[in-house]
Order: sequence, then structure tokens, then C-alpha cells
Amino acid sequence: MQSYLRLLPLLLLPFLCTCDRAQESQLVTESNSQVVRGSESQGVGEEPRLPNILFILTDDQGVGDLSLHGNDSIQTPNMDALLRSSAQFSRFYVSPVCAPTRASFLSGLYAPRTGAVFVTRRHETMDDGIMTIPEYLRHAEYRTGLFGKWHNGATAPYDPGSQGFEQFLGFTLGHFNDYFNGELQNEKNELVPFNGDLTQILTDTASHFMLRESPYPFFCMLSYQAPHTPVQVADKYWDNVKKRGLTDYNTGIYAMIESVDDRIGQLLDRLEKAGELDNTVVVFSTDNGPNGDRYRMGLKGTKGQVDEGGVRVPFGIRMPGNHPANGKVFDTPAAHIDLVPTLLQLVDLPIPEQLDGRSLLPLLEDEEGAGVSRMIYTFKQGYEFSPWPGSMRNGHSLYVRRTETEHELYDLLADPEQRHNLANVNQEQVEGFAEEYAAFAATVARPDLVAPPIDLDATWGPVRLLAHEGEATSPTQFSEKNGWANDYFEMVWGGHASWPIKNSEDRTYRATVRYHNETGKGASLVLTIDNGDKFSFSLSPIQSELITVADRVKRKEVYPRTWAEISVDIEVPAGAKGLSLYTYEPKGIWIKEVSLRRQ
Repeated sequence: MQSYLRLLPLLLLPFLCTCDRAQESQLVTESNSQVVRGSESQGVGEEPRLPNILFILTDDQGVGDLSLHGNDSIQTPNMDALLRSSAQFSRFYVSPVCAPTRASFLSGLYAPRTGAVFVTRRHETMDDGIMTIPEYLRHAEYRTGLFGKWHNGATAPYDPGSQGFEQFLGFTLGHFNDYFNGELQNEKNELVPFNGDLTQILTDTASHFMLRESPYPFFCMLSYQAPHTPVQVADKYWDNVKKRGLTDYNTGIYAMIESVDDRIGQLLDRLEKAGELDNTVVVFSTDNGPNGDRYRMGLKGTKGQVDEGGVRVPFGIRMPGNHPANGKVFDTPAAHIDLVPTLLQLVDLPIPEQLDGRSLLPLLEDEEGAGVSRMIYTFKQGYEFSPWPGSMRNGHSLYVRRTETEHELYDLLADPEQRHNLANVNQEQVEGFAEEYAAFAATVARPDLVAPPIDLDATWGPVRLLAHEGEATSPTQFSEKNGWANDYFEMVWGGHASWPIKNSEDRTYRATVRYHNETGKGASLVLTIDNGDKFSFSLSPIQSELITVADRVKRKEVYPRTWAEISVDIEVPAGAKGLSLYTYEPKGIWIKEVSLRRQ
């Protein structure tokens, strides 16, 4: 999508503009002049008028995973201090799993509207027509950087570099396979090997981005993987938590959180010493409920569930200077969809009318009527959008739709732990809520955006067709059956591994396959385009080896491996829609990915 088209949502509803290109150009010019007018008098090197913005997001940290929230098995002094000094929201809601939450934080929309409805096999991909926080802020002359997890699209035009981030170091997958060794990606989708502590590396890279000399304010999204599994953490954090008598799993999770807490303290200290902290908005949140059954303030539900424990998370926004909202606790329900309109109002950019979220600034500034309640919706993850399980809540009530016919109602003020289902007592209210929920849920699905094909037109750089971005045809299957991030295909004669593609021109590509061959002999692998043109690979009898990992407990995910590589030139015709692999071997051929580089 051309850059001038992406500016239009600043003033107009996306997808609905009927003006010609000359009119578009004029609108863009007017919009840009409106956005940056306040900084015209600033010279190079002068203090930026607009505040810096730091958005810290952790992965799988639940509402109870803080000492601030009454958990005496964990020590999080820096997170606690940050939240205490912020405008803290006691009832802040996200999605049940990570990719939909991230899409909502970035877009201000409920995730199904963006196409990001699940966590793998391209169902986590956010449509490239959706405007994101960094895209908006770049029109106010912000520098934009993302460090850590993306998880809203692995290939252009859905990757961070295509969605508004000028600088990126991290990974596009749902999780990274090793906290101490591997290959990260940059904004050009180049692989960057690392060896060290991932949490520290992300912190240091974000710090360097924020503190480099520049006349422009920054938007920095620091998206830690911790405490998402695999459970890996440095000895000093593990040893400290192990003394508390927890299970090994919870010891590892809490140690990972404490490692993040330590790095957040480092980061804020660096900003303060550099004189930038007083001019920086600091936002802290987590992306869903806890990845395990542990302390969560008595709330029902964990990660993946639509109850309070699955979607209610810590959240704070610390305003620059001595803002009157800093240090206050707000009980008004708010949600991930509110971050975009809040930041847009903060930097004097227009707020598009189609956003689902509301700016929190009127509430923070104690304007009359700002705390009026509204319904906040939650939708369960899945390969396709479904209105159930789902839930909605306001300042008093929680409505849960378990199935097509099963409904629940709770009084959140009297019963925040969801112990007493009032559905049979207040049948009339349940019927009203059920009707309201169904009517709204019917408006958010965008099946046309879900699991888009991999666009070969979108970049001149290599395109990586990762196994979990594709589909398996039986008897070929994913190693972990579901095709989570980092998985690979186990090829079987009669089955295929395939990827949907989009290609508008005849092109030659160097196709490189990363594979494992445990047959003990040479083997053939065939690549087909739309089940037509065939290209053969002769695989050497090379077995990949497991890479030694520092896991504290047995992992649920696949273990990292070395992989053999083989390349061949292929012709991809204009209009091609699919690329597939198959083998004549009964078993023993594993496929990690196919990368395509234009020749």
C-alpha cells in the first residue's frame, strides 16, 4: 500500500475515500502541516515540544504477578514503583491471548476487525490497511522503534518495518525458542545472531534507541518475551526465587518476571540520568492472564479464557512531569483499545471516528462526565472468529457467553471472583445483555482479513516461508500437531506442506530449504507451484541436531535445532497462489522453512 494512502485515516475513515490522487496529495499536505505546526519554531538540537513515549509490554504476566497486588512470592519493586507513580487502572482489560491483544494496543480496534484472531498459521496477522500507533506518530515527527516481540505478521507488508516502525530488533513469532542464543530480525528482515540474555539485549537496544541524540521525540515499544515459556532465566534470578519453596515452573516464571523488573529499573534510571524521564510518557501493561494456575487475586480464569483472570491485567500510564493523575488509582474500566486514542489526543493528532477505544485523557484530567461507563468486550481466540466464548463488562456487571445457549451474569462489585452466577435470578437482564452482546459481536468479524497469503510482491528482500505460516496435508503433519511458532513439518509420502502466496509478476527466486533427513540415505524433495511446475531437491542424509538449551523445566514447545540447507532456482509465474513441498519418503524428512530470494 502506498505511503500517501496510509496517511488518509488521520482525517478520513479508511477504505472509504473516493478522492483522486491529486486530492489525496492535497489532503496529506494539509494533514501534515496541521500535525507538525506546533514544532515549526523548534531548531535542531532544541528540546522537543511533544513528549517521548515508552510503551513497556510483558508477555503472559498475569494481574497477580506483582508484589504490588498482594503476591508475597514475588518481588517486583520497579514495576510496583512505576505503577504507583502512574495513573494506575485497577480494571484494565486485554484479549485472552497475545496476538489479538497486540493488534488492539497498536490499532485502537477490537482485534477481529484487524484480522488478528489467533496466535499462529497467519491467523495472528494484522491487515496492512490498519493504521498503527507508530504510523500515526510518525506524522507528528516521532522516531519509532520496536524491540522484542511483534506477533502480528511475519512477512511484509505485515511485519514491523512495514507497519510504521523505523527501527526493529526482535522476532515476529509468537515466542522465541531460546532466551540465550539465536537469530533476531531487524526492520529489513535481516537475521541478527545473538548470544547473551535476550531480556538484557532488548533493554539495552531500546535504551540506545531512546537516548541517541536527535531533535525528535521517540515512540519506543519495548515488548519483552518474559515470562512466556520456555522457562529460561539466569542463575541469580532462579536461585533467589528458588528459596521461596515454589514449584520449579512457578520458580522459573517468577524469576523471569523479576529479571524483567530489574531491567525496567535500569531503563528508567538511564532515562532519568539523561534528563529524559520528565518528558516521557511511560505506559506499562501485560498482554493477557497468567500462563499457568497461580496467584491472581482470587480472579477466575487464566490465559486463553474470557473471565476476569484471563483478561484483566496491570496497567499504568505515567504522564510527564507533575501531572495530577500520577499516583492515582482509577477504578473506571478501560482497555487495550484505549491506548491509541489516548496517545493521539496527547500529541494533538485527530482521533479517527471508527476506533473502538476512547481517550483516557479526559478521565485523567478529571473532566466532567469522563468516567461514564461503557461496555468492554472480550472474544476467545481461535482459528476463525466466533462470538462464543465471549464476555462483556461495564462498571458493575460481567456477562459471559460460554456457548451458543449458555449465559452467565456476575455482579463485579459484590463478586469480583465470579462465585455467584446470577443468570437464573436476573433473567431479564441476561436477555438484554445477550442481545446487546450478540449485536455487537456481529459487527466485528472480518473473515476477509484472516490468514492472508504471503505476499511476494511486498519486498525485494528474502521472504521466509516458515513452517508455522503454512499448512499440512495429511499424513504430513506439524511436529507439535498445532503448528505453534518455531514448529516444523514432518513430511510423509502422500502429504504436502504448503503456503498460500500472492505474486503479480513472473520472477526467478533462489529457494533455500532448511531441512532434516534422518532416513540414513539421500532423498528427493519436490517443490511445486500451484501443483504445476515442479522443482526437485536432492537432500543429503544430514540429520539436524538438537541445540543445547538452558531450560529449567521440560518445555511445551519444540526444541531448537541446527538445520541443513539446500538451494535451487525456481520460476514463480504471475498469478501464482500456492507453493507446496512433498517427498516420496515414507517418513524421516522434516522441513523448517523455505526462503525465497529474488534473482
